[in-house]
Amino acid sequence: MRTGFLRLVIAFACALAASAAFGDAFVGPNPEGGKLTWSGFSNGSVGATITGGIFSGVSAGQFQGYFDTDGGSAEADDYLRFFCIDISHVASGGPNTYTRDIGLPGSLSAAKQAELARLFDEHYPNKTIGTYYSGGAQTLFGSFATANDSAAFQLAVWEIFFGDGTDLTAAPFTASSTAESTAQGWLDGVNGESGTPAGWTFYTFSSETYQDYLSVEYTTPLLETPEPGTLFLLCSAVLAFAWAAALRRRQTA
Repeated sequence: MRTGFLRLVIAFACALAASAAFGDAFVGPNPEGGKLTWSGFSNGSVGATITGGIFSGVSAGQFQGYFDTDGGSAEADDYLRFFCIDISHVASGGPNTYTRDIGLPGSLSAAKQAELARLFDEHYPNKTIGTYYSGGAQTLFGSFATANDSAAFQLAVWEIFFGDGTDLTAAPFTASSTAESTAQGWLDGVNGESGTPAGWTFYTFSSETYQDYLSVEYTTPLLETPEPGTLFLLCSAVLAFAWAAALRRRQTA
């Protein structure tokens, strides 16, 4: 009975390692190249007038699309949602060549990185789901209830990247929109706090020709899914435990 149980534990741990290590837009070496397909807005958009970009009149909202790294066509589990972090280039449907990097650009100060993490932690929808594709289907992770909220989040992200991080009406970045008041309220809230919430992993997708993008995953603190290397060590530890248990049984027999 014990031997059967240990085999079940080993099989489960190795299956967990395999399932977590493959099959989505965020898995692979860092950095990694791939083809990004931009499929428009995930929850609608709202018009905005901004300063600092190549256009003054823009549509603000979260994007959606696919990032494929295996050289074939985009697959269902390559799906992701993302925000524009580049107002000096245009978006393109693609698929276009992009490089995915874990983390935020080094040009973004530590204080702004912490502010961005608080913005996601408090206002990004359905954060505990943690990923955009799971169990054979797209999830509600990051799915905003309204186009206004989606646009407000994009405006807040732009303010953190291109403004002073506090005021949408003050240079060097300004924005005027029906979503402006929501975005400003969120910025006021996160700027009144401190610290960097745990659990968020940021990914940047960069291109030499088109807009750069920002996407995320979330793992609940203390319940994080380990990285593939950590999962390998976990599987090895389970095997070692099974071997030690079997050895003890032989010694006491």
